Amino acid sequence: QPLLHGHTPDGKSLHSRKIDPAKHRAATDYTFSAPKSVSIAALIQKDSRVIQAHDQAVTTALEVLESRYAQTRIRRGSGLRERVQTGNIIAATFRHETSREQDPQLHTHCVIINATQLETGKWQSMANEDVLNNQKLLGEIYQNELAVQLRQIGYEIDPQGNGLFECKGYDQDLLNLFSTRSQQIEKYIERWEAALKEQGGKPLHASQKDQATLATRLRKKTVPREVLLDGWEKSINTSEICLPAIPQTGPIKLQSQATTSATEGVSHAAERESVFKREKAERFALEHHLGEQSFAELQSAMSDAGLIAAKSRYTTEEAI
Repeated sequence: QPLLHGHTPDGKSLHSRKIDPAKHRAATDYTFSAPKSVSIAALIQKDSRVIQAHDQAVTTALEVLESRYAQTRIRRGSGLRERVQTGNIIAATFRHETSREQDPQLHTHCVIINATQLETGKWQSMANEDVLNNQKLLGEIYQNELAVQLRQIGYEIDPQGNGLFECKGYDQDLLNLFSTRSQQIEKYIERWEAALKEQGGKPLHASQKDQATLATRLRKKTVPREVLLDGWEKSINTSEICLPAIPQTGPIKLQSQATTSATEGVSHAAERESVFKREKAERFALEHHLGEQSFAELQSAMSDAGLIAAKSRYTTEEAI
């Protein structure tokens, strides 16, 4: 509670100046959500190894957020304010297991307090522009790490494009059975677009589709776990859909493809620009080689692939 009000537990201020409680951004919630097949394996089939894999993937994504994108603004001698990296955050994670519609949905809320500490020990508000600008990368890091962890315990993955995946063996009918939320949004958008077409209006743009997500959202409610499990199992039985078997193999040592992934990522980023953001190479590598290497392995391979720091961006030996 003190952290959300801008104070440390011992009462010290987390901000360099007095804050207005009415306008204060106490914290930001970044959520990492597992693919539907992963939620089914973890929550309906009760494979605790899958929950551990999810937790590890969330930790990896948070570590990248903290080391790269934790920033604040400081005033230089010229009077200009500029963003500097601090490399530290205050965060609490809350793992949840259901969607608002009570479908199985393994996800973790990462609540990051609006404060970060300078090397001098001084606390300041956290600038979160870089976090917001790189949300897709952080999501892809989570998905990749989760895919690697699952492959190591015997699951096979089926890439879906854009850095997303499902586990093999989980038929679309089974995924649809527990995807009430997405079906609600799709139906709402279909009705909205049909009405616009009748009126001769323009197609919906991205922000209007985001509005549809909010418009169809139910209020959260708590249902006892045993009631949920019973309901989920009855849904499967009445639909006559079979669950795939849980892999029982021991830890599997994967052959990392980090060198190939990094080389292709760097080549793609350098194709049209001699100087580029590192994230461009990383996102290409993760989207085209999902689950084929850990993010740490990819980082090591990036340097071997000829990536060279050029101030806040990167270039290659070839470009130089």
